[in-house]
Order: sequence, then C-alpha cells, then structure tokens
Amino acid sequence: MELAETCDKGTLSSGEPSNKHSITSIYDDGVVGFEKDAEIIMMKLIRGTKERDLISIYGMPGLGKTTLARKVYNNPSIVNHFDVKAWCAVSQAYNRRTLLVKIFKQATNDDSEIKEDDDIADMLCKSLIGKRYLIVLDDIWDVEAWEDLGICFPQGEYGSRAVVTTRIEQVAKHLQHHGDPYYLRFLTSKESWKLLEKKVFQGESCPPDLLEAGCKLPYTARDCLLWLS
Repeated sequence: MELAETCDKGTLSSGEPSNKHSITSIYDDGVVGFEKDAEIIMMKLIRGTKERDLISIYGMPGLGKTTLARKVYNNPSIVNHFDVKAWCAVSQAYNRRTLLVKIFKQATNDDSEIKEDDDIADMLCKSLIGKRYLIVLDDIWDVEAWEDLGICFPQGEYGSRAVVTTRIEQVAKHLQHHGDPYYLRFLTSKESWKLLEKKVFQGESCPPDLLEAGCKLPYTARDCLLWLS
C-alpha cells in the first residue's frame, strides 16, 4: 500500500534476531502481517513428529498471540486434521478443575453436568486416548500451569498437539519440546500505520490532506495498540 510505504521508517523493534517472526494485530477484523505467522504455526501443527508436541507462542501483551492462535484453531485445514479440539483461557489465577471440565466438555461434545466426586482428570485423559487432539491453553503465566493441565493430555503417536500462549519468554523456552517457541515481534512502522489507517478510517485509505500530518505523528507500534484498544 502506497500510504504505508510513505510512512515506513523501518522496524521499530531494535536488536531483535532476524529469525523472529512477524506479528498479528489484536483485531479479528483487521489483522496485519498475519498470513505468514498462521502458515508457520499450521505447519508446526500438521507436520513434524507423530508424538504429542507442545508449541509455545510468546510476546508482550497486545501483540496478537490469542488472535493468531484463534485464527489457526478455526482454520478449516486444522479443523479437519484433528479428531478433537479444545480451547481454554488460563490466565494468572485459574481453577484447575474448572479448566479441565471445560476442556472435557469440548473434547467430548458433552454438556452434561460433571459431579463433584467425578475424577475429571481421569475422565479427560481417557476421552483423549487414541485420538489426534489439539488443545490450546491461552495466556499461561507459569510452567506449573502446564504441568497441572498437561498431565491429563495422553502421550501417543497420533500427531496430537498442544498450543500455549504466554507473555513470558522464560515460560515459553522452558516448555520447548521438538521446536523453538514462536516469538511475535513488534510491528514495523509500516505495519503500525497500516493498522492505524485500517481502524481509524474503517478500511478506507487515509485522505490525502491528512497523510502528511499522519506520517509526522510520533507513533510506535505499541502506541497504535494502546490507542485502539
């Protein structure tokens, strides 16, 4: 896009290794720089080891970790590839049983009441045995959260996958299995302008009489995300 190129001053994130990947925006209806990210994550889910694998997506808050995971999770190729899919938001404070019940109900498509004395961990594990499953744990804050929940996801050579999103690099690296964690970098200035323009002007191009002033704004990628959140 010509306007974005006009405002492009290079990458706003300094000192980032070249093997770090591009970012999605936080908006489902206005994703910026998403296609390559989604393609890479999908390949991690579909290809590779037949053993259960854990894929971590990490980066600072607001960079689009959840949006990226959700887009991939709902992609028809992914939906058709896995026998069972489940998604739950973990967050810093969580209730293990509540999350396991939520995962179990999605995995079994059974919305019946779970009794207090039911061993939900055992029920979930048994329901997943022999199946190729995909489970997303969104917004994990510590390794213990994965250990609490992941122990209920059976091993096996069916190509099952778990995806975790986290804002904490040390957590992502500690959970590393067969591949490196996927890092979401800052937006470049070109991507920042594209996102800002998309949201402010509702998908239309910036009016020419505002372009010069817009390009002079001292915005950063994080500014754009904060302004529009």
